[in-house]
Amino acid sequence: MDKYKKIFIIILVNIIISIGILFLLNWVIYKYFYNKLERVPVQLSLKNNPYTLKRKLMDYEISKKYYEIRKPSGLEYNKNAIIMFGCSYGYGALLSSTQEPGYKLSKRLKRPVYNFSSSGQSPQFPIMRIRSHEIDDIIKKSDYVIYILIGEHVWRIHSNSNGFATQFVWPKYDVKKTKNNTQLILHKSYLPVLEGSYLYKYIQKTWYAKILTRLNNKYVQDYMFDNLKLHLLTIQKEMQQINPNIKMIVISFHDEPDTDLITHSPRWKELEKENIMFVEVEDYIKDIERKWDQYHIPNDGHPNERCWIEITNLITDKLKLLK
Repeated sequence: MDKYKKIFIIILVNIIISIGILFLLNWVIYKYFYNKLERVPVQLSLKNNPYTLKRKLMDYEISKKYYEIRKPSGLEYNKNAIIMFGCSYGYGALLSSTQEPGYKLSKRLKRPVYNFSSSGQSPQFPIMRIRSHEIDDIIKKSDYVIYILIGEHVWRIHSNSNGFATQFVWPKYDVKKTKNNTQLILHKSYLPVLEGSYLYKYIQKTWYAKILTRLNNKYVQDYMFDNLKLHLLTIQKEMQQINPNIKMIVISFHDEPDTDLITHSPRWKELEKENIMFVEVEDYIKDIERKWDQYHIPNDGHPNERCWIEITNLITDKLKLLK
């Protein structure tokens, strides 16, 4: 009996020590590493966000409180609408309400535009909004849905975007495969204190954003692309279940060198086989990177008003994707 008691005590002590080490590592990541990885803005800095272990899964209702969207443009027009999804690019970060892409598109086509883009988001957020059925009436009265894509979205479907509120677990979808179907199921966090910890999120983001996205390996890149493609196809499929006639357009930006393997992937042609129109901005605005100051907000990487005017002209007049 004494032998088993000693073994039990040894195991218990080792478990306690291991847990203690994990808690210590979590604090070390919080104190010295997390902000550098996240590029956290001032309002989300450690000074304004003291160390805590409390975590909760961010669902759709919570996301609406944390992610600002634009007011609809062109509600005075009687034509069917256009819906937009995306992140800070689609939102028009640092731009006024008359400079953002939704407004430009509305005025050009004399259509209502509902811009649901919001800074820090990625493809799972439109899926959450569509599955809420809150915008069914808008979808039914829309002819087009535009998704504004940047390279970061390939890892944001796995790990949180920069500056994400630390008290929440990042919402994401798990891929569920059956014999005849592949679908996205909202991830359930059974241990939010673990999945939302600084240590877990630091490892997760480093793995997806800093390692896999950059890794020039066909198997890895196919895995990353397949997941992103599945999210985009799910947006299209579930909107067409509500409105079979709605058409989807993806507008792609090359946001940073770290994501070039995705943004320059030859596999984007696959979207056309799925009846999704794909526009690679760099193919048409060839000076967008060289003439940085002309197409981007000063001291910032986001598209400026001129850039959105040219893209509006591109997809309406030159490519005639919208009318």
